[in-house]
Amino acid sequence: MAKSTLTKRIEFSASHFYRNPDWDEAQNRKVFGACYQEHGHNYLLEVTLKGRVDPVTGMIINLYDLKQIVTDVLEEFDHKHLNLDMPYFEHSIPTTENLAFVLWRKFQERPETRDLHTIRLFEEDDLWAELTSPQTAEHQFDASSHTEPTEASITRRYSLSTPTLAEKDNTLGSGLLVDVTVNGPIEPLTGRTTDIVALDYLVNQNLLKQTNGKDPAQDPIFRLQPLTLFTLAQNLWPLLEPVSGGHLAKIAVQNQQETRVEYTGIPCNAS
Repeated sequence: MAKSTLTKRIEFSASHFYRNPDWDEAQNRKVFGACYQEHGHNYLLEVTLKGRVDPVTGMIINLYDLKQIVTDVLEEFDHKHLNLDMPYFEHSIPTTENLAFVLWRKFQERPETRDLHTIRLFEEDDLWAELTSPQTAEHQFDASSHTEPTEASITRRYSLSTPTLAEKDNTLGSGLLVDVTVNGPIEPLTGRTTDIVALDYLVNQNLLKQTNGKDPAQDPIFRLQPLTLFTLAQNLWPLLEPVSGGHLAKIAVQNQQETRVEYTGIPCNAS
């Protein structure tokens, strides 16, 4: 049966802070870093529906209707303080992952968006959370079978400067973007899928510190033959796999020509 997806992107603004009330200031600062302080974001929300294409309209849902629904849902959150103004976070921390779950439930309450497939919420250009419907293919059009995800993914983007590589191989380019995606349940104490502060440290120690602005010829990561975006992502996997919380789900590498590869590791049962 023919099916398709439709995505709408809308921005909204909100402020928040990350604090566990059961921890002292030192512990909160250690776990949440700069996010401990009150701050704001211009969020970008992507809402994706998946369903049958209406043979009359040629659409899953009227585009204007979808825009109005998303706007109506976000109106409650726009220019609000998530900790102080939103009852949804009275007993939880308004992290990107937790906010994505709240928005998921809001859209599931609307009959027009029951065919919700994915929500992607950008806190910044280099940090976003994603929820995807756990439905199986045989139930994806059964409204009564809709369930919310049990896990979330969080993606952190890093910039890698490799001018020496660009001189040797212009397919890589002098600047690479490395997206690290971690998937798993949300930790109730932190509201996060993984420890972002620990992830930043891991990437800095195992990748950025050895490569940015330096000649990577001495680094085994870049001594692969052939050296391509794919082999680079593949070689990064064991270095970044020991994430703190959740499990490493994907590494994507993109060059300045916007050529992008995604690597998801090797299954444990692979022979």
